[in-house]
Amino acid sequence: MQDDTCIISIKPKDRQNRARDTVLTLIMWGIYIYLWIPLITFGAWLVGFERFYEIMIVYGGSDVVMNLLDWYALVILIIAVCIVSWLGINYRRCHNNDRRYAAPATRAREINEFFNISETEVDRARTSRRLLIELDELGCISEMSYYDYVRADDSPNYVELE
Repeated sequence: MQDDTCIISIKPKDRQNRARDTVLTLIMWGIYIYLWIPLITFGAWLVGFERFYEIMIVYGGSDVVMNLLDWYALVILIIAVCIVSWLGINYRRCHNNDRRYAAPATRAREINEFFNISETEVDRARTSRRLLIELDELGCISEMSYYDYVRADDSPNYVELE
């Protein structure tokens, strides 16, 4: 049978382990970026970075760029006005309209037939705050335990490995 356990997050237990993991991650990213430097240098050479330096610094091309910054600022302003206008239109059109619908509740009889448990067990499972389900080797429910409390260390979204 396939194991359906999904590990969403493995959290280091203490601050020292988290610090170690963070430092190792930063070191590995640094090494990764360092290994890309020759390819980046080769790409800059291919596209003519030396020519860029010559035009911008030696021949004063930066003055032309400064004159174009006004036009770039105008274009960015026009784009921002368009986006904000579109946002306002959509806000007025949709802000009070909840178009999501809840899925219809499954009837206790259907759950009963699918899992082969009684309708009273289904009702009790729906009302309990904590439910422990044990499965047999075929994936069928072998035992259900009901609790009216939730433990502080229960994390329904995580499977923690030790």
